[in-house]
Order: sequence, then C-alpha cells, then structure tokens
Amino acid sequence: MPPQPRRHRSFAHTTKRSMSSPSLSPQVTRPADFHVTVDVVLLSLRNDLPHIGVVQRNRPEAYIDQAQLQRRGNPHLPRRVEPVDRHPQHHWALPGGHVGNTLLGDAYGTGSSPDTTLAQAALRVLQRETNLLLTEDDLHQVGAFGDADRDPRSGRTISVAYVAVVGDDRDLALHPDTHVGHVSRVQFRPVVDVLARPNRLEFDHEDIVLKAISLVRSLVVTTPLATRFCREEFTLGELRRVYEALFHESLDSAAAAELPGHADVVRKYLKTLEKIGAQQTPDFERTITELAQMLPSSASRADFVGDDYTVEMKGFASRSAAPVADIARQAELMARLMRQSNRTRAPRPPRLIKPLDPTNFARRIQKLNILSSVEGESRPTFDRYGKPAALFRLNAHRELAPFLLRLDGLGKSDSSE
Repeated sequence: MPPQPRRHRSFAHTTKRSMSSPSLSPQVTRPADFHVTVDVVLLSLRNDLPHIGVVQRNRPEAYIDQAQLQRRGNPHLPRRVEPVDRHPQHHWALPGGHVGNTLLGDAYGTGSSPDTTLAQAALRVLQRETNLLLTEDDLHQVGAFGDADRDPRSGRTISVAYVAVVGDDRDLALHPDTHVGHVSRVQFRPVVDVLARPNRLEFDHEDIVLKAISLVRSLVVTTPLATRFCREEFTLGELRRVYEALFHESLDSAAAAELPGHADVVRKYLKTLEKIGAQQTPDFERTITELAQMLPSSASRADFVGDDYTVEMKGFASRSAAPVADIARQAELMARLMRQSNRTRAPRPPRLIKPLDPTNFARRIQKLNILSSVEGESRPTFDRYGKPAALFRLNAHRELAPFLLRLDGLGKSDSSE
C-alpha cells in the first residue's frame, strides 16, 4: 500500500489551539511589538496669545529629533530621534500615553481594564497627566502619526492625536510646575515659545502641534469652535481677537515662530512676569490678608486684587458702623498695597495678531446666524480698556448646517485698539 501523503493541520485548528494555550494569558506584561498611543494638544488663548499644554515626564532622558532643522527645508528627510539628557527648561512633550488593552495589562499605567474607544483613552491619559477633566465632545481628531522613525524604542508606535480647546484659563493655573502622577512638570506655554529654539518637543510632537493648529484654523471658519475660546457671553471684539490670534503668521511653522518679533518678544514678556513674581514678598501677601479680613464678608480678594496686581476700591470701608480706628487702618493698608502693587504691575502682553477690520468682521459673523445677543448687557471690549460693547452668546437654536466664514479681505493695518 503506497504511503499516504502527510496531512497538514488547518490554520483555523492551529490558531484555536494556540489561543487556548496558557502561555498567551490576557495579562501578559511583555511590551507589545506594535504600540498604539494617543497624544493630546491642549489649545487655549491667554492674553491674546495661543497657549498649549506641555509636560515633562519623570525620566532622565528626552527623545529629541536631531534632524529637525534639516527637515524644515525637506519634510521628507528621515528623522533622527535619539535619547539625550533632559533639559529641564527646554525639553517638552505633549500629554499622551498608551491605549489600554488586555495584552498590556497595566504595564504602561493604562489600568486593568481596556479603553473602549481611542477618545476614552485620550481622556484618561489627559486626566492622568494634567488633572484636566474633559469630555469626548471637547476632542477633535487631528490624525494618525506612525512613521517608522518617530520612536527609536522597540516596536512600531502609532499615535492618534487629538486637539482640545480649553476656554476657561482659570483651569490652566491649577498646576503649573507641579507633580502629577508620573509627570514632573505641567505647563501651559505660548505656542511660539514652545516651537522656537532652544525649546524642543519630543518625538514628532512638533508636527502634531502644527497639524492641530491647521485643523483648528479650518474648524473656526466652518464651525462655531471659536466661541469655545471665549467666556459664555462675549463681545464681537473678543471673538474677533480669537481669529486674529489663531491666524497670525507666527503659528504657520517652527521657522516662522523664530522670526524676529515673534518668539523673542513673547519670551521678553514672560521673563518680565517671572521677575515680577520673584519680587513678591511675604509682606505683600500679609497686607492682602489683613485687608481682606477687615473688609465685609461680601467682598473677596478678587474684588480688589486683579491679575495685574492693580487695586480697585469696590467694597472698601463699606461698613458704616466700622470704628474710626479700623477705617484708618484700612486706609493705611490700602496705601501700602498701592505702593507695593505699583512696583509689581504686569506689563502689557505682546500683540501677535493678524488685524481684521472690526466692522466687516461683525457684519460677516452675524450673517451666519450662529450668535444671539444678550439684551441689556454690555462690558468693555477687552476687559480693562475699550468702549462698552454688546454681549453675545452662541445660539442654542442655531441651524446646524455647515457654513464658511471668509476672512479674506478683512485685513487692516496693525494699529492699537
């Protein structure tokens, strides 16, 4: 009897048997050869300057592209990302991390349960590294970044990037330079400062930031996203300033950020603010505390101390029954506070804007029918200066059809407000 041909087991049978093998436990801690991560660009507007959230992680090295300058002239050149000693002032990264799955377990701090969606992974990573709580509605997917040379470590890393607008800058001051989990520093810094040398972003995060800005520029002229940079009620001047700041040429590229008059003026402004902060003495804080304790309970520190340390008289000595000695002490403390605040008055921020004609902008934005006026309410256009202007808010009953806000032809010469 002739020998029978050897039978080969089917692929399905082999796969079924291998999957049931105890060697492939769902809690394998071995790093995956194929990594899926998420990165988030947090974008905000502070003092008319676009800011992004950046972090420094608790490791001595940073992964920096040594061919970054050459790639500016030819983006198709390969990267040369190498680990270098971390510079505490100039090496930054975007908030990000691995997408949780059963194969990884908690090897990368992803938690014991998998992330159900990429957006949920981005929200989890964001909270873990910055303490900011956002929702999926806040996220806009920028794209996937998976070039083979973007991460020199083992395996292939594909990162899905998101951008989120953080409109209320009160959240941004909660954790500057603080330790959050495995992150040693969290800061919101002007975009032009982060993009310009000697600052360097890790991996290909510079490309991600520029792609995110391009996406936001597209969204603010086709959706009401620009209103997210403002308070719930805003003037048309405040809304116009969002467009003026986002479309300034300093955000076009890293090379544009380094042009004279862009990053250098911003850094001079930041250095002045740091010097003012260093001049604050315990006596300054004691004066504020004592004065606050003497004021009526309805008054708060924010009533008489602003962001630029100027003093307003609201609520001062409003207790008609206060003893004469108390009123005299209040006057003495106010005079001292005025002397101290005059030495620490914040400078006016630089104006990196692309000026738009106010009248034509107001006409075009109102033609879109996405805003509703707030009857009987007004405030100075830019908080501390400018004539009172009417307030608007996003119309909750607006038509959700797409639109296009054309900014061409709205330019004007750069002049003070």
